[in-house]
Amino acid sequence: MSYFPPALPLINPVSPFPIDALPLIMQNAINYLQDGGKVPTVLAVNAVLAAVSLACHSHINVLNPYTNIEEHCSLNILTLADSGMGKSSVSKQVMKPFDAFRAKLNESHRVNLAVWRENYVVWKTSQKAFESKLRDAVKKGLCTDEAQTALKSHASVEPVKPMLPTLVYNDTSLAALIAGLSAYPCAGLVTDEASNFFDSRLKENLAFFNKAWDGDVYEHNRHQRATQCFKPTLTVSLMLQPSLFFDYMKKDGDKALESGFLSRFLFSNITPNNTLSSCVLSYHYRPDTAYRDESALTCFHDLIGKLLGQQLKQINSGEGKKKILKLSPEAEAHWENIRENWLTYTLPGCAWSYIKPMVLKASTNALRIAALLNYFTNQEDDIITLDVISRASAMMNWYLNHTAAWFYKFTDEYKFQQDVQVLTQWIQYKFRSTNGLPFKKNDVIKYGPNKFRRSEILEPLLNAIMNTGAFTYIVKSPENPAIYITWLMNDGRYMPFYDDKQPPSPQNPA
Repeated sequence: MSYFPPALPLINPVSPFPIDALPLIMQNAINYLQDGGKVPTVLAVNAVLAAVSLACHSHINVLNPYTNIEEHCSLNILTLADSGMGKSSVSKQVMKPFDAFRAKLNESHRVNLAVWRENYVVWKTSQKAFESKLRDAVKKGLCTDEAQTALKSHASVEPVKPMLPTLVYNDTSLAALIAGLSAYPCAGLVTDEASNFFDSRLKENLAFFNKAWDGDVYEHNRHQRATQCFKPTLTVSLMLQPSLFFDYMKKDGDKALESGFLSRFLFSNITPNNTLSSCVLSYHYRPDTAYRDESALTCFHDLIGKLLGQQLKQINSGEGKKKILKLSPEAEAHWENIRENWLTYTLPGCAWSYIKPMVLKASTNALRIAALLNYFTNQEDDIITLDVISRASAMMNWYLNHTAAWFYKFTDEYKFQQDVQVLTQWIQYKFRSTNGLPFKKNDVIKYGPNKFRRSEILEPLLNAIMNTGAFTYIVKSPENPAIYITWLMNDGRYMPFYDDKQPPSPQNPA
């Protein structure tokens, strides 16, 4: 006999990631990174998308049709994946061009620094001469106007010491990140082990990351320190284990959600061999890897390297003018339509009602994705077509569905269903202790789980359990009105009292 009601469907399965929405050069790189299915699709997708954001965000802005404001195209990406899924391996392969670029930056900085030292020595020597002339004029009581003018003119052309910009931050403190972005504002925070990021310090600094995503000017004021004021362009890609992020959510999740910090992220949780897996597209291992095209990743790296080379020219010249991308009229109409459609799903009782903050940011994220895809494949075209925004919207739609699937566990509905299952299990064990005989409803209040021993909490749970039909209320007789709980047998009847000659009638008390 079975005392369990049918399993409660908690969340809907998430469909495969629409990899066909990506440009072919990105698809090929992702296929290569999957290594015959050993690496989840979405893990490779997120790593590649973060790299594209990091390579492009210093070159382009996109015009938001809703606000008519130019915005940067940096993305925030959060990937949850257990150890052993390939986070470090994929990240290292994708980020190779950035490692090579750091070496080029170091060499360029070494050369520029040597030139600066030579120029500075000459300038400093001349500076001392002009200062000496001014002192002599003051001592002799002569007119100092000419000496002052010469000194000021010379001071205005002091050689600027070249900076060594940091393009990628990994395990860094917020103070170091702010100092680095103040010196050079286009960078990425990319880590395949983000456990240190989600520590107690994060909740005190959510505003910085919100401003960075928004593209607002950030003023960093600290006691007895110079104010740092800059406009960051920051791509964020964080990977960590689901259990660690779940612990963070239980502790500080409310603040992260209420502040809007998490609503800015493209979110995915990778669960292998599960119907809810984000990698159902091709997570099954295929031993024949001969089809892997070694040139696929090389082509991707070459294009990343080309964009980084252009960025190096910007750094050395001190110029940072960005190309402005705009939606075509057809693309704009589609973007506005999809934006309105997404918002309808946030109405009370609708599928995305509990992730409304994420949905409110989704149209902006879709716009940024479209701009990145457009520029990455064609640096000359500044018009985003209907096809590109449609592809970006399909990707964003997947991220929203995946976000809804994971964050459902923090809703009141999910918690209620979990409580129903806990109480159902207790009822099952109770029937085992009574050898399947009905027991008093009052026993649930007396001996059931502590957190359910209040009628205002218990009654809705019991009503939900009774509505499944797996259990029901009965009474022994009109003379004995005590309410009992019994269970549905395989023959379709409810278990009666063992000493009853007539089967009892179901009872549904108010």
